[in-house]
Amino acid sequence: MNHRMSLRKDEFLSRSCRYNICSIPSFRVLFFAILFIFVLVPSVNARGRGRIQNVTVDTVDKNVFVSARLNGGFRKEIVNDIHNGIPKEFYYYLVLKQKEKNWFDEEILSKTIRYTVKYDTLKKNYLVTQGSNGESVEQQVDGFKAMKDIVTQVHKIQIVSTDKLKRGEEYFVSVQSQMQAAKRPFYLDYFLFFIPFLEIDTPWENSPQISFPSLK
Repeated sequence: MNHRMSLRKDEFLSRSCRYNICSIPSFRVLFFAILFIFVLVPSVNARGRGRIQNVTVDTVDKNVFVSARLNGGFRKEIVNDIHNGIPKEFYYYLVLKQKEKNWFDEEILSKTIRYTVKYDTLKKNYLVTQGSNGESVEQQVDGFKAMKDIVTQVHKIQIVSTDKLKRGEEYFVSVQSQMQAAKRPFYLDYFLFFIPFLEIDTPWENSPQISFPSLK
């Protein structure tokens, strides 16, 4: 059996070299690109995992608000990049779902919150920009802790009006956070542009289920 496998392998290599496949530079580059997909990418994402905690849902004046916190989002490498003037973008994805008993939960709507952090190496302060739905708000922060407190949480983000919800149905909100790497090797940029290289990639975390029996 091993002898047959060896013959088939030798025959494949012989035919490949006969047609000059094994000598084509792009063939070798493609091979190493595929190798990076299966070896390098999982290790990068696994190393950068944080976690979403304390997902809560509140209702105020017929509006539903979501809060959550990112834990473990600031490794030493990320902090060094920020202090070297490399901007970082934190993304929070909020998805409102309706609970279904005998089927997949139905996605009602989603919202994305983005924080951009830039450090001014001359003024020694941070510029934090929060954006959502095409609108953004900027604020300057002096201390690292104050900046971290801002970008590692979403606080009372309005996600839906109760007028769009059904009485008696159960809902919950799923939250995930990501931060895309600011830089990566040029050959990965060229060949693996379709792969998201993430410094943070948290699992989804769900809020407790909520319902609105008093809706008209």
